[in-house]
Amino acid sequence: SGTPQGTIADFTIIANSVGGYSDTSYFSICIGKYHYLVWDPSPDHSSGPVINSSLQSLGYNGVYSQTLPATELDKYIAIFVSVGIYADNYTIQSGSVEANALINFLNNGGRMYLEGGDVWYYDPLYGGYDFGALFGINATADGTGNLNSVLGQSSTFTNGMTFSYSGENSYIDHISPQGSASLILRNSSPVYDCGVAYDAGTHRTVGTSFEFAGLVDGSPPSTKETLAASIMQFFGISVGVKEEQIGGLNLPKFYSLSQNYPNPFSEKTIFKYALPKASHVNISLYDVTGRCIKRLVNTNQEPGYYTLKINGTELKTGIYFIRLNSRDFSISRKCMVIK
Repeated sequence: SGTPQGTIADFTIIANSVGGYSDTSYFSICIGKYHYLVWDPSPDHSSGPVINSSLQSLGYNGVYSQTLPATELDKYIAIFVSVGIYADNYTIQSGSVEANALINFLNNGGRMYLEGGDVWYYDPLYGGYDFGALFGINATADGTGNLNSVLGQSSTFTNGMTFSYSGENSYIDHISPQGSASLILRNSSPVYDCGVAYDAGTHRTVGTSFEFAGLVDGSPPSTKETLAASIMQFFGISVGVKEEQIGGLNLPKFYSLSQNYPNPFSEKTIFKYALPKASHVNISLYDVTGRCIKRLVNTNQEPGYYTLKINGTELKTGIYFIRLNSRDFSISRKCMVIK
């Protein structure tokens, strides 16, 4: 339990036979993978930190880096890459160590989000690696600077999302899905595609031709956190629950309220909480405006460990807060509903 997350452990196996034959094998495994890596090589680093903070706010554990740790990508379940918008952009060169590392990561079952204004259409014409096939993307035009309003698409995980765009806006590539990939984001006027999701079976990807940081938060589900949560759900990555240590007599020593699991959720999720002494407990669910949606617990409870199940079928897509109040303790947890 004391091994740091993301540690690469090296093992040596020596096999000896009765006849004197000896063979030695070596292998390495990653202990406790991080949920994500944000690689931000863009010169102005405008979007990567926003991606990172959004994922952290959702409870995910990851690393932000302006350089790619090409030999250590097996530490991460997903990689988020922001290469920027012209003229503050970075080109991932074809045949480079970076390109090859990302290709191998995907071919080994990784999940990857890639955003950039030129990475899809322009860069491959001038030495950049063409990620189109890996992302199920057909780049159709170099584009201009007219990205205004980004719309989610029905029957996808962006359904109901609408964003104004205030980020860098120059030569925004036009990209469309090919094969079994799905269109998830489109500019409203002029109409062109700017976001594609792809489940290749062996790997999953999301590609956009704008910057995540440029999306302007509106009313849920039209927020960057909701979009980040939706992408992670598409990637199949949920935030887990840490079990509480049980003290003497099987009673907790402290009040606690764990993060729910799964999170995000669509139908059901579970919270766990602990009471070190008999308490009157009030647990309620609130929306982002502070309105109480539902009172879940309002009673006297004995000390111990409790599990609370929440049915999300009647909840709309968005961010919610669950709040536990007692006479001596108060805590809130943020959760996400995705439909």
